[in-house]
Amino acid sequence: MILRSLSLSGLFAWLVASFPPSESRPDLTDRPNWVSDRGDRNSSRHITATIQKQKVALANSSDAYPSDSSRSIPGWQREGLASFGAGTVYMLDLEIGTPQQRISLILDTGSFTTLVDPDCARAADTGACEKYGFYNTTTSSTSQALNVYFAAQFGTGYMEGAWYNDTVYIGQDKLPLPRSRVGVSSWSTYLWAGIIGVSYGMRWNTPYPTLLDLLIQLGYIEVPIFSLYVGTLAADSMNQPGHIVFGGVNRWKFRGYLEPIEIWPNPSDQKELYTQVGYWVNLTSFGYTQPGQPEVTLTEGEFARSMLIDTGSTFTYLDADLVSIVAKAFNAWIDETGVYYVNCALRSQDGYVNFGFNQGNMVIRVSYADFIVDFDTYCALGVQPADLGVATWVLGNSFIRAAYIVFDQMNDAIWLAQYMPCDSDDISDLTSNAGQELWLDMTGLCW
Repeated sequence: MILRSLSLSGLFAWLVASFPPSESRPDLTDRPNWVSDRGDRNSSRHITATIQKQKVALANSSDAYPSDSSRSIPGWQREGLASFGAGTVYMLDLEIGTPQQRISLILDTGSFTTLVDPDCARAADTGACEKYGFYNTTTSSTSQALNVYFAAQFGTGYMEGAWYNDTVYIGQDKLPLPRSRVGVSSWSTYLWAGIIGVSYGMRWNTPYPTLLDLLIQLGYIEVPIFSLYVGTLAADSMNQPGHIVFGGVNRWKFRGYLEPIEIWPNPSDQKELYTQVGYWVNLTSFGYTQPGQPEVTLTEGEFARSMLIDTGSTFTYLDADLVSIVAKAFNAWIDETGVYYVNCALRSQDGYVNFGFNQGNMVIRVSYADFIVDFDTYCALGVQPADLGVATWVLGNSFIRAAYIVFDQMNDAIWLAQYMPCDSDDISDLTSNAGQELWLDMTGLCW
């Protein structure tokens, strides 16, 4: 989700600084038996948490969009997609308070706060909202009211409430993060689950430490970098769950080298343009490959679109003219609200939608099964047109399912590889020399 409001330096420079030009990458094509040499795992400094896949079918309830004019409903809202709701989203389990209260939150790379307890009576999916847990501040002995209030707007949702500090427990080892900032809702609309944002924190967006900041401050990880994969929806996949790894990289989930892609616009320019900083990168090509056909590239050589990588978004959003060409190739049809639908049978075909970066140095190929959004009784095209007049281009989950992604706040970069799961794990810690480690050492072990 894109956090629209919350009330209250270049890639080549660091490449040169971190990696001498003479230190080129070796050819891996003759090294299928490449193995890890990271040493003793008992001294590891990374945190792994499981990402749960959840399909949510949202009800078309008028309560999701109340007409009370005294409430501030988001101005940026794709009305055509509002009735779709979330589709397949990705959840992270946390425990909050003393005694610990378990709660499931939407993992959101498009925002930077932790917000809980949406109003289930006004949620787009009441049933889903009620099953994801509730944090009761009055039953936690470590809860501290800060007497500060917030109002947050998202692409499809709004929440207002009060800030609290409490202990949050994260990861498979339930590591404690004392005095974590948590926004507790007093009123919300549309949102059917809380949100845990993992975008930039104190460095650019917040006056208080966010989740990643606290992991650094408490010494659980060494650098503000995390990696994630959400897993594929393909029927013939290994059906592995997704994971987020704070401070490390799982080399058994991709093949070859990770490609570094500059955060663009750079963070200082983002702050001036958007008042907040996120994981924006340049998409430099876009196309598709139909079954048994050659690849079709729809963009010219100088094409570039700054795209937000957003796990809180079901769809990818691009220029309407590009979307219409893809829609024609998929024999899609469009409804009166501008939403493209497709035949669900296409999900079983061996075709791909291709997203290129760094002038073709990295192309992420998304299978039809992962690209087409399945709502059980109907399917939607994985890319939809961005709002007219709003330069908001998003790489949502219809792209993310095919990628292994490293979010690097230390070097202001995104590192990409094609997601390719193997049947093992090899998580390598990242250190203060993470730039060089990611460039040379963190090769994927799947062949």
